[in-house]
Formats: sequence, structure tokens, C-alpha cells
Amino acid sequence: MNTQNFRFLLCVLFCLSPALFIGCERAQDMGMTDKMVAPSDTTTLPMLKIGLIQPSEHYTSFAKGAKLAQAEINQAGGVLGMQVAFIERDNRPASGPFPDPSTAPFTAEVAKELIEMEKVIALLGPVYSTNAVQVAPISQVPVLPAATGANVTEAGDFIFLIGVSNAVQAQTMAEFAVNTLGKKTAATIHQDGDVYSIGLTKAFRENFSQLGGTIVGDEEVYQVGDTTFSEQLTRIQTLNPDALFISSFAPEAPLLMKEARDMGIESVFLGSDGWEGDTFFTTLADNAPLEGAYYTTSSNDPSTPGAQKFAAAYMAMFGSEADGTALSGYDAMRILAIAIEAAKSTDPVAVRDAIKGITDYEGGASIARFNEERHAIRIKGVKIWAIRDGQKVDSAESEE
Repeated sequence: MNTQNFRFLLCVLFCLSPALFIGCERAQDMGMTDKMVAPSDTTTLPMLKIGLIQPSEHYTSFAKGAKLAQAEINQAGGVLGMQVAFIERDNRPASGPFPDPSTAPFTAEVAKELIEMEKVIALLGPVYSTNAVQVAPISQVPVLPAATGANVTEAGDFIFLIGVSNAVQAQTMAEFAVNTLGKKTAATIHQDGDVYSIGLTKAFRENFSQLGGTIVGDEEVYQVGDTTFSEQLTRIQTLNPDALFISSFAPEAPLLMKEARDMGIESVFLGSDGWEGDTFFTTLADNAPLEGAYYTTSSNDPSTPGAQKFAAAYMAMFGSEADGTALSGYDAMRILAIAIEAAKSTDPVAVRDAIKGITDYEGGASIARFNEERHAIRIKGVKIWAIRDGQKVDSAESEE
């Protein structure tokens, strides 16, 4: 028996004790593998195989949230008498830019292998919208990603949005910028070719203008992997906007913000849940350039019992606070389980239609329903964070 198999067997045996279940989950390698994740006990119940697509080092809380839901479901008896088993894949290519349209087809290959070879009945993930629009056209099983691009669901008939769409986030941020911060002019910059960034920027520019603000300059763009942005920022500096909307991810966004401050640009930085990544607050040695920025994320009503249970359970299992991406992973798995139970079947069409019919869902988040575009309509679904002293804080509290 090789070392890898021995470690896996040891963890399964360790899970024989229910009291030690959480310890076993922590013992699992949180990096993506091609192994099936063990259920919460060692019964002989059949397996309900679900594909979990999670890039390494990028928004890894999505998989953690899903695994928390998996543990709770399995401890409660599973789904239709079956234990949930994840078959995990890392869709981050070994080389090349990520996320980027040039490498997005790799994610489609991963999804196809999970569906056709592993016979999974649904997919959780991918994380990025640029990847999700590659998976959606080829999938004939339900897909519940972390992606929040508003146009993602146009790419296929089986894909849903669990988080709040980038269009809604853009509207919320535009309203905050104009009505709360009193900003009158804004410039924008986004990642070239990225589905999420392009849609988010377009929606922000439209909403900011409709609210009486003035968008200055053209849509500035950068390439994934860029480390300097002097040409774009020089043009922005001459326009002197009140706000700079940065529709991008780490490491580019923090690097861009630092360079802007070094150049003397004083615009307030605005962003969205693309900033809610694993490395956003660790890219820079000193986060002073991020001070005073604001960004939106998918959120929930923290006062509900479901939200409180989720927050406490996530902290107990992983030793850290859950973010909006973790919330999407958790609710994606629980919604999928509810739909399978309602359909009394794993038939993909029946499960998809059952997800469409879910109303008044109370989990980590509160979801009233899914609209015709298969977007989750959340109660208190968007939160605005402020960055103070190098960390995120509630924007309302930061203004007190």
C-alpha cells in the first residue's frame, strides 16, 4: 500500500468515532485531489457522487463551505439514503495565466471528465465566471458555481447562480458611491477578457451614470499577470476622478492600488467580491495603499438561525470566519440536497427543475426564490465592506 492510500485509510478509520469527525475533516488535505472524499461514517450506504471543481489557492473557502454542508448532510443520514461523496478536481492549469480565456477550456475538460467518466450527478463550482461559461454549455447535470457573473446562466440550461450577481453588486456599489460617499465622477479599470470583470464594469458605469454621476475616460484594461499599470494609471490621473472602480482580483488589484497611491492618485478605490480572495490582504507587505477602499460581497442576514449556525459550524471546523465564497459553497450543497430529495430522483432534469422551484430557503443565506435567469434572489444579499488598518470591516461601522 502506498503512502497516499495509507493516509486516506487512516483518516477513514479515524472517522469511525463520531466525536472525532471534525478532526478527521481537518486531517483531509484541503488541496484539490482526484480522490473521492470519505463520507462522515463507514456505513455501507451507496454513494451520491458530486463533482467539486476548486482551483488551488483561489477562493478555497468555496470547497470548505461545501464540505461543511456535506458533513452535516451525511451525519443526518445523507440524501435519499445515500452518503454524499465529493470527487474533487483542481481546474487551475499547471502553467499559463489563471483565470484567463486562454486557459478556460481546461476547466471544460475537467467538467467533462467528471460527468462522463466519474458519472457525477451534479457539479459544485467552478469559482470564476470565465470558467463557468465554458462548463455551462457542455453540462447536462446541474451546476452550482461560486461564479457571480450575471450572464453566466445564459451559457447553459443547467447552471445557477448561488451568490449575488455582479450586476446587482455593481448597482449596489454605484448607489453607495453616489448616495453615501457623495462621489460625482468615476473611472474604471478591469481585467481584459474576463467575463466577470467585463460585465461588472459595464453595469457599474451604467448605474453610476443613471444616478447622476459622471464616468470619465474609457474603460481601462490590464492583462492577467500584469505587475505594473503605469500607462493606464497615468491616463486616469489626468482625469482626477473622485472614485476608481477596480474590477479585478488579487494579486493585480492590490498591486494596482499601491502603484496608484505611489503616483499620488487620491481617488477612493471601489471593488466587488473579486477582492474576497485568499491572497488579497497578503499580496502587499504593507496594506496601507488599501486604506479607505470599499467593496461588495454576497452576504446574508447574520441574525437568522441558519446564518448563526453556519457561522459557528464553519469556525468550529476550519478555525476561521466564513466569507461570501464559503457561504456560496455551503448553500450550493444544501440546495442541491433539498432539490434531490424533492425530486425523489437524481435525474438531472428533475433535479434542475426542483432547484428552480425552491422558495423560502433558510440556510447560511436566506433565498426567497430563483428568478427566470436562475439567479438566487437573496434576502439582504449584498454587503459593503470597508478596508481599515489593512483589514475588512463593516462599512456602516467604519463611518461611525
